[in-house]
Amino acid sequence: MFFITGMSTFTWILLAYVGLHIGQDYIPIFKDLTLNSIVLTHHIGPDRDFIIRVRELFLIVGSLALFVEVAKAATSKAFGATETLLSFVVAIVFVVLFFMVEWAQNATFLVLALMSFIDATGGFIIELNAAKRDFSIG
Repeated sequence: MFFITGMSTFTWILLAYVGLHIGQDYIPIFKDLTLNSIVLTHHIGPDRDFIIRVRELFLIVGSLALFVEVAKAATSKAFGATETLLSFVVAIVFVVLFFMVEWAQNATFLVLALMSFIDATGGFIIELNAAKRDFSIG
């Protein structure tokens, strides 16, 4: 159950992003899938289409994951030091990949890395305030 509730959702987003790029060589379904691949097209008007590509889908899922992580940190009854530490590790992996790997050097990955850092620092601040509240003297 730890892999579902105890891990940061940004871990899964990072794994999906890495899988998208590395999996192109090993997984047949990912062979033609890129960040520019169209996921959804909706015809809005005579000359207008609403298009969601894989890169926008990553940002949408990242935004939802950030909401879930903040809500999880704010409503948690137990002290989640392990989860906060894992969130920081994931954020650091995002930054290292951004600087070291060519396919991660784009705006989508940078925004996901920033969301991951917001998740890690936000969780830390929420836990610190909860610890202060629980440890009041006097």
